[in-house]
Amino acid sequence: MRKQTVVVFAALALAFTLSAVAVAHDNHPAAATTAAAATTGSWKGEIVDIACYVPKGAKGAGHADCAKKCVKGGQPMGLLTGDDDMVLLVADHANGKPFEAAQDLAGSKAEVTGKMETRGGVKIVTVTGVKAAS
Repeated sequence: MRKQTVVVFAALALAFTLSAVAVAHDNHPAAATTAAAATTGSWKGEIVDIACYVPKGAKGAGHADCAKKCVKGGQPMGLLTGDDDMVLLVADHANGKPFEAAQDLAGSKAEVTGKMETRGGVKIVTVTGVKAAS
């Protein structure tokens, strides 16, 4: 009888733990965050390396060589579409060549084609095409 009581208490403890984990997971902000509907399109702006732009405001032709070096070295890259409006650029898992071409345009104006999505307040464009813009 004592052995059965221990087994019952162990089962109850396990059930309680699993339900507590499930509730915590459901209440976790990241679990509730879903991506907004994707928008396919094209966006124009300056391609910047985020590591230099955000802390220092570095951009433009005078910073192009550094920007190219930074993004090709793995720093994050963004498209500055307005005074302070930026989207993060990411590679398409199926074809990374357009993202690599965007790296060559860092520090200059470009038109980026892809799919824009937002999660957790961060806008990203999965790059499927890029060309220099005037």
